[in-house]
Amino acid sequence: MALVLAVMMVLGVATAFAETVPTSQTITNSAATEGQYTISVAEGDTHTYTVYQILTGSLIAGESKIGNPTWGADAKNTGTEGVEAFITSITGDGLTNVQINDMVEAQLNSSATGQGTVSAGSSRAVAPGYYLLMDTTENLPESETRSLNIVAVFNNITITPKKDTPKSEKHVDDVNDSTGDSSTLKDSADHDVGDTVSYTLTFTLPADYANYKKYYVNFVDDMSAGLTYNNDAHIWFGEVSGDGTAVTLSADSSARSAYDGGTVYKYSIDDLKTAQPTFTSGTITIKYTATLNKDAVVGSAGNPNQYQVEFSRNPNDEGDGKTDTGKTPWDTNIVFTYKTVFNKVDGEGKPLTGADFTLYKWVKDDSKTETYKDVKGSWVDVTTLHTGDNKPYKKIESLTNTNGTADAAKFTFSGIDDGYYKLVENQTPTGYNTIADKFFTITATHDLESTDPKLTALTGTDGAQFTMTPSVPDGSLTSDIENNQGAVLPSTGGIGTQMFYIGGGLLALIAVILLVTKRRVGSAD
Repeated sequence: MALVLAVMMVLGVATAFAETVPTSQTITNSAATEGQYTISVAEGDTHTYTVYQILTGSLIAGESKIGNPTWGADAKNTGTEGVEAFITSITGDGLTNVQINDMVEAQLNSSATGQGTVSAGSSRAVAPGYYLLMDTTENLPESETRSLNIVAVFNNITITPKKDTPKSEKHVDDVNDSTGDSSTLKDSADHDVGDTVSYTLTFTLPADYANYKKYYVNFVDDMSAGLTYNNDAHIWFGEVSGDGTAVTLSADSSARSAYDGGTVYKYSIDDLKTAQPTFTSGTITIKYTATLNKDAVVGSAGNPNQYQVEFSRNPNDEGDGKTDTGKTPWDTNIVFTYKTVFNKVDGEGKPLTGADFTLYKWVKDDSKTETYKDVKGSWVDVTTLHTGDNKPYKKIESLTNTNGTADAAKFTFSGIDDGYYKLVENQTPTGYNTIADKFFTITATHDLESTDPKLTALTGTDGAQFTMTPSVPDGSLTSDIENNQGAVLPSTGGIGTQMFYIGGGLLALIAVILLVTKRRVGSAD
């Protein structure tokens, strides 16, 4: 009968959502008066446990033992038959928590209703014996997991469940084409339309993963209409090294996207324990890319993408692991893209037709010899950054003049991101002077680490004379481009200015010579 010492090692393991359950959570079984014992749940635990009596007996005074053990009120058997064999089986050497719990649960009457429930702030007095505490929480939040069944012994013990829950995260990479600067594993990025966007999905197993007999996991990725999946997903179990294993994220036509025109993709593993028997703890990583397509939303609404994982959450499940599943919270990333708007006007600010522009972006390329702002690369027409339909685009619209007529004077370049730019007037209105090329830098600020990332600032300027007016909601940078008529003097210090100085001096000298000559002729007369 000296079984108490062994069973004291049978500690249940519970998993709770860290945000809602404090780390001091405990389930206690403490001595009470007159041979009674109280099972209680510590404050802060949000779960409810049903108490089932498996064995009962009488307390041997002065010893941590029970005498005359018999099957309890919730056991499938009665009397004493098989009790000794049962006690011997659960006190064997080398047994795991799961094995002991399985053996105890096997003795539970399938129709038993238990001795009542306990939860935080409540307790239940029980007679000496062995009890199975089963997590029967109703309306369990989908991100939480259930506790492994807990075997509670009549004597004074404290069971401290481990506080852990599966975790999933989604990150996106960003790169500045002009400077080469990059940021990885962030919650937001900005890209040109047509760019390849790199994503990383992770899922971290719970600490009590070993307690599950089967473990179902389903990766769900909800992609907005401005993103096109490139069918190139790879997966790693544990350390991310090498190329990983190619997997297929399948479009789930039965799932409704949170985004208008969006698509839900999924990848499921029916039983992770069978599929990856050597993977017992750590993180699963999936990497894939998507293209920011022609339907991308310009501005602060951006192009979001959300991700969550559905997982087995009941370590006591004897089935396929899909009967009782939970879901991690959605984790959202967003990709922004912007536009520039140039209004062609005359010297009085009126719309002016007959112009055309090309917007160039400086693209870093170390194989080139030309430099701009100390970066090797070249100027590339933004509308040729990519091929096909998915690329930045140019749109020409009319501006209403003061006389009510509409002139084609508004030039918009959409689907661009941060970097160095140059605006070139390649066609000038008749009778007007061509503007000098305008160089400027687009800079954007967006939340890199946030559960709800936002675009917070947008600027376009050369740092001196040329500054564009931003609109963060529209993701736009606007400027009036003015053309003037008449002669334009060359810039100060240029060769043109010197020619004017020399010409003017010669004219003045000739005038003096003519004046002196005329006076001499007059004197001679």
